Amino acid sequence: MTQTILIIDDDIDTLKLVGIMLERKGFNILASTTGKKGLQLAKNEFPDLILLDIMIPDLNGYEIARSVRSTPETESIPIIMFTAKSQVDDKVEGLEAGADAYITKPARPRELFAQVNSILKRAPQRAAGAQQISAKKGKLIGIISSKGGIGISTLATNLAIEIHNQSDQPTILSDFRPGQGTIAMDLDVQNTSGMIKLLEEEPGIELLSLEDSLLEHKTGILTLLSSHNPADSKYITYVEQYHQIAVQLHSQADYILIDLGPSLSPIVSRIIPECDKILVCLEPSPGNITQTRMLIQDLINSGIGEGRFIIVLINRQRSGVQLSWEQAENQLERKIDQIFTPVPELAYQAAANNSPMVLRADDSLTADQFRELAQSILD
Repeated sequence: MTQTILIIDDDIDTLKLVGIMLERKGFNILASTTGKKGLQLAKNEFPDLILLDIMIPDLNGYEIARSVRSTPETESIPIIMFTAKSQVDDKVEGLEAGADAYITKPARPRELFAQVNSILKRAPQRAAGAQQISAKKGKLIGIISSKGGIGISTLATNLAIEIHNQSDQPTILSDFRPGQGTIAMDLDVQNTSGMIKLLEEEPGIELLSLEDSLLEHKTGILTLLSSHNPADSKYITYVEQYHQIAVQLHSQADYILIDLGPSLSPIVSRIIPECDKILVCLEPSPGNITQTRMLIQDLINSGIGEGRFIIVLINRQRSGVQLSWEQAENQLERKIDQIFTPVPELAYQAAANNSPMVLRADDSLTADQFRELAQSILD
């Protein structure tokens, strides 16, 4: 069957020259000089590959790539960015936007054909994976805050265990924080090589590789955890690989919790649209409430619906300086769904003994608060 390549480039000469070369190699060619028309062609025709320039007047190539990746009908279409922009930052931004490969103009025909053929060979596997993923999807829960040090890793760990206990269904706990992962230490998980192996795979991570990387913890949950070695922070630029991991995790359990860390990093911005629920965590201080209000507004502006948010207030200090629940709600200008009261002694003992709080003190107020939050997600 003849494969179709969509070329999106406002340079007519490039369209003609590259189009003719690819046609001579047996490909069917679709072409567009605008981003909007190109996106419509991608959705209507579902080409086997998109060859994409960056400098397009109405929508630049980064915007087009992000739109392709965020649209269910087109998200599995391979993208090669073919552009005159040759700086390292341009390439990084292109790959983070969702490109599978990046070629700088002018390129020799042999290089272009080699990249096209290489990407297309992986495309059937990628499409098959997308079909398998769509067959079953669990509930993907992203956990985020506007700054670090609030305790979202602790929350993610205890909540995952409680969801698994209440639902008795497969539950995965993961963190997308390369070089900063603390969950593995909290759970005494020694092996974090599975995540690194997945990140180092070529685009198109196989489901089998993902399944092999999941480790069952003694609590019954499955884990895919980041290293706490600062040197592994280099993987922060592997945005597309993280996206592929998140999409495939979606099909591997009934509940998937991902500690996304603080702020809207490129990884977080790429993963958030995949989440069914987003736990936004904050502390009861005026400054952090202001930051959190801005974070939520940024997410809404990016297309995240209000119905996906669960707001969690984490109070870690016994201090009159902290705002009350009611004061925090008033300043945040939205309802807070769950509050966690400070338990510094229990938190310390849990960390010192690698024993999550919900297991260490099953009859505590903190355990009850985790049960309430878990139940709100399960309902």
